[in-house]
Amino acid sequence: MNTNKMIISLLAVSVLAGCSNPEKRAQANRGFEYEDASLRTAALMIPAGLEAPTFNNDYVIPKASALESQGVTGKDVDVRPPTQVLPLVRGSQILESGTGLWFYQQRLDQPLQQELNTALAAFFKDKKADASETALGWSTNGNPIGSPKQRFNWQLSADEVRRAVSLQVTLVESDAASKQKPVLAQTKQRDEASMINAFSLAYQRELTKQQELLDRSPIQLTLESTQGRLLVSEGYDRSWKRLVTLLPKLGFELTNRQQALGYVDVEFDGMRKGKWEDLKLPALDIPEQAYRVQLGDLGSQSSITFSDKNKVPVSNEVLRKLSNTLVPAFERTDLLR
Repeated sequence: MNTNKMIISLLAVSVLAGCSNPEKRAQANRGFEYEDASLRTAALMIPAGLEAPTFNNDYVIPKASALESQGVTGKDVDVRPPTQVLPLVRGSQILESGTGLWFYQQRLDQPLQQELNTALAAFFKDKKADASETALGWSTNGNPIGSPKQRFNWQLSADEVRRAVSLQVTLVESDAASKQKPVLAQTKQRDEASMINAFSLAYQRELTKQQELLDRSPIQLTLESTQGRLLVSEGYDRSWKRLVTLLPKLGFELTNRQQALGYVDVEFDGMRKGKWEDLKLPALDIPEQAYRVQLGDLGSQSSITFSDKNKVPVSNEVLRKLSNTLVPAFERTDLLR
C-alpha cells in the first residue's frame, strides 16, 4: 500500500467514525444520578450562651435565571469536540466563513462546477440519500452517512477570477427540532463538517481512481530535432511519473532526481540484445555514460532534453536513437507494471 492510500484509509476511519453509536459517544461515560440530587440545608445549631457567627456572602451561589435554566444538562450535554473540516482533495482550501471548501481547477477537460455537480450526484446515489437539485446546488433529506434524519443544503458558487468553486454545506433541519429541542451550534457545526468531509473523501477516492487509469494510458512522444528535444503530449506531473518509471526498465540507473527542478541524473549501462527483444523495443545504442534528463513544463505539454554530465546537450544522432526507443516505450502501458 503506498503512502497516499494509507493516508486516505486512515482519514476514512477518522471521518466515518461518527457513523456508529452517536448517542453513546455524545454522552459522558458516567451515570447521571446527580441530576436528581437536591441540596439539603438546615439552620446552624448554636449552643446556648454563644452568639451566631458572622457569615461571608461572597461565595453564595446565586439562583439561576430563567434563561440560564434553559441550558442543557446531564444526558443532553454533548461532550464530543468540534469536528474539523479536512481539505482532503488536492488543492482544496477551507472556507473562511461557513462550513465548506474551495476547490480549484485541476483538469481542463470540463468545467469544475460541472465536475463537482457530477461528483455530488454520484455521492448521493452511493449513499442512497434523498437528494434533489436546486438553483444553487443540492438539497438532501436524510443524512447520507447514517446519522439521524436531517436536511442539508449544498451550495456551489463559482469564482471565475480564482478559477475555483466553493461548496458550502448548511444544516437547515434536524430531528431535534421535531422534539422541540434547539439544535446547538456545536452540533450543527459537527454535522455540517461530517458531511463535507464524507463527500471530500469520496471525491478524492474517485479522483485517485481516475488518475491511476490516466497514468496507465498511452502517452505520445514526438522528436523535435531542430529544438533538440522530445515533445510529450501530456503535462508535467504525468510526464514525470512516466519518465521515472520507464528509465530504469530501459537500462538507466537513477542516481539523483529532483521533481521540483525537473531533472533526473542517470547512468546508462546498456542491456543485452536479448533483453531488448524481450521488451519488444528497438535496442538503445548510445554511449554508456552518465546523462542528465531534463523535463520542461510547457503547460498542457512537456519537453524532454538529454545532456551529458557536463550539461552539454547530446548530439542529434543520440537524440534520434533515444527517440526510436522512448517513443514506443511511452505508448506501452504493459511496461508500467
